[in-house]
Amino acid sequence: MHSSGQHPSLRLVAVLACLLVPLAAYSTVCAQEARQARPAPAKEVELTIEGAEHMIDVGGRSLDARVYGKGSPTVVLISGLNAPQSYWNTVVPALAEEATVVTYDRPGMGKSEVGSLPLHGEQSAKDLHVLLERLELPKPYIIVGHSYGGTVARLFVSMYPKDIGGLILEDSQHESILEEQRKLLKGADLETLNNMVARMSNTAAPKTELDYNAVTREQERKSAPLPKIPYVVITSADRSKAVPPVFSEEARPQLIALGMELQKKLVDLVPGGKHIVAQGVGHNIHVDKPEVLLEPLREMIDAAKAK
Repeated sequence: MHSSGQHPSLRLVAVLACLLVPLAAYSTVCAQEARQARPAPAKEVELTIEGAEHMIDVGGRSLDARVYGKGSPTVVLISGLNAPQSYWNTVVPALAEEATVVTYDRPGMGKSEVGSLPLHGEQSAKDLHVLLERLELPKPYIIVGHSYGGTVARLFVSMYPKDIGGLILEDSQHESILEEQRKLLKGADLETLNNMVARMSNTAAPKTELDYNAVTREQERKSAPLPKIPYVVITSADRSKAVPPVFSEEARPQLIALGMELQKKLVDLVPGGKHIVAQGVGHNIHVDKPEVLLEPLREMIDAAKAK
């Protein structure tokens, strides 16, 4: 979650952090709040540049997207669960000086329509592909996914590898985290985890991305291997905030260690992948310290231009 020094208007992103820090055990309060939350216009950072707004019909629904900058490559910023595209405002101006940048809201966020199609990860990747093609943005795409957005990013890259010039996962999750937590925990801690998971989503009649979480994780497991591309995983060093205090004193350090171990497994998905462990940040690394994300992104932009 956000530290006390973060901008107070980031309530929605704080809910996101509560949900999708690298721990699949969501507290009852977090799960209920996430289902009820609807984003107000983000006020985190006012943009100093203007972008072109587009409502793009991706087939069955229209999504709201903003395009900034110009030229190849195109940096695609994929938000986390229940997070508006405007929470990328901390990095958009700097990136737009060097490349084309696109942000967008997934179904049900901001002006984007829910439509009738499912809200699992593969459909989100398909939606993004249609959106980018209809915007006719220059390739290659450098994909950045934060938190749950990292899941969408991975699926997109595995489905459309020829379009990709780089991939960055910012404090995202490994698909096996819940299974590994269940192997680790015992007794009351395991019961607590299972109760949290049962309350966090409606799998019988799924409507939201959170409801489709198990489906999306299975899609990740079955997805094609990631291509050999520039690849960076950025992880918040303070994993303790990812573990709700409802777990025992014995279980908490074990869960923290497991979270970091699974981050390293994410790095290993691409040979030569780079791992950045960011100090002094919460879950929303690009908000707390934009340069942590901007530095590897600039390297990828330069590499794509050099080809």
